[in-house]
Amino acid sequence: MRLHHVGLVCSSQERADRFYEGILGLAKIKTAELPEEITERIFHSAQRCLMIFYEQDGLAVEVFVPEEWPVRTGTFEHLCLEVREREAFLETCEKNGLEVRSIPKGDTFLAFVADFDGNLFEIKEAALEK
Repeated sequence: MRLHHVGLVCSSQERADRFYEGILGLAKIKTAELPEEITERIFHSAQRCLMIFYEQDGLAVEVFVPEEWPVRTGTFEHLCLEVREREAFLETCEKNGLEVRSIPKGDTFLAFVADFDGNLFEIKEAALEK
């Protein structure tokens, strides 16, 4: 078994493109409008919704842009990404106005980045390939 994709919610296509294409470097593969009948049956939320699919190097993200932004509260949900040059990636995120959370842990720190809509990503340094 392997993970095919993850589904996340964003407030606009512009914000999704800025993060998933601009910062993560994913390619936009397709977009589609989901009608109310479909979103009601899948998500129990009867509203039209734009679906955008991004993918690159085995990472696939399906982003939903609903007509009405859902109410969000604190959550433990997050995705963990391995990146090359973690420090440079975190600097790029900060320069683009993203919230970077650095949490001390022993001799190092945990790093989390929230995208433009609060979806949370843990950022790890990719292991060196041999």
